[in-house]
Amino acid sequence: MKRGAFLIILALLSIWAALMYSGMGTSPAASGFDMGGTITYVLTPASIVVGNITVDLAGINASGLSSSAYVYLMEDLRRYYTGKDVLVKGNYAYFDLNGSYNSESINEMIQRQISELEAVQGYITVQNHTHSHHHHPNHPHPNHPHPNRRIINQK
Repeated sequence: MKRGAFLIILALLSIWAALMYSGMGTSPAASGFDMGGTITYVLTPASIVVGNITVDLAGINASGLSSSAYVYLMEDLRRYYTGKDVLVKGNYAYFDLNGSYNSESINEMIQRQISELEAVQGYITVQNHTHSHHHHPNHPHPNHPHPNRRIINQK
């Protein structure tokens, strides 16, 4: 009897694995999504590969990043997102949390990371003294002292 139950479980697992591998495996909670699968590569901050399908993510703009901040972002995104299971609906991706999903989209997480990098990118490129300082219009001068500068006459 134990062998029979084991074979049934094995058969169910292989069916589930085949569905997940095809990228079309959806649980009841995930039925409103276009597809699900694993991120196999991050092409750009706004473009991921799920299985072998490229998904363009809406609402992401990294154009304000310096080249070194962009490189840093891409290394971070590839390290963090590659291998993660996601659910995709249109141009939005969400972490697949065993059939449920996080209400915050991956799009929003990436754009927030870009905004944070834009705010500190002048400090990321400390070795490069030819870079220009781009400050966010609502943030004319950051209150963070430059890591390699001593502030004189600070009031």
